Amino acid sequence: MIIRVLLVLLSSIAACSSGEPTERTQGHVSQTPASTPAQTQDTSGSRPALVKGPRFVGVIFPASGKTTRVDLDLYPKGASFWTPAESDILSAEEALTPFLKQSGNPKAPEILKRLETYKRQYRGVVLHSHKQIFIRFFCQISSDEWMTEQTIILDGGSCFFNLQYSPETKTFSHFGFNGEA
Repeated sequence: MIIRVLLVLLSSIAACSSGEPTERTQGHVSQTPASTPAQTQDTSGSRPALVKGPRFVGVIFPASGKTTRVDLDLYPKGASFWTPAESDILSAEEALTPFLKQSGNPKAPEILKRLETYKRQYRGVVLHSHKQIFIRFFCQISSDEWMTEQTIILDGGSCFFNLQYSPETKTFSHFGFNGEA
């Protein structure tokens, strides 16, 4: 497990130091309500809460959950945590398809074709006094552990990707994919 985390960190550091800009685009949130509201379990506890919408299923990891070694390795030093509300998740999900369509990333069309099949993990992180939602996407996952533990998967290409969403600015950044084995 520690080796996996270190490999993920090394690839993240390499991407950050490559000089390539991260993708950042304004998401457009529809003013009309979703046809089916999201259903969320209580996120006030210390356990992840399942959240479902018309075209997605995910889990919200609460700020009050125990901080693990994975948390310390996955998120920037000095980060603190907050629990995203259902409205934050809905905002991100509504802006996701327009973001992917406008991204220009060559893997985006492949992702768009099967976007509804991806499972999601949402983790609220505060960086430099700004709230961000780190979102991990999984198109294939063999167990239900993704609903209770933050999952790190190496390789798999566009089947596993990550984004950060700012509820404040309604923008996405850090659009990253796993490598291919």
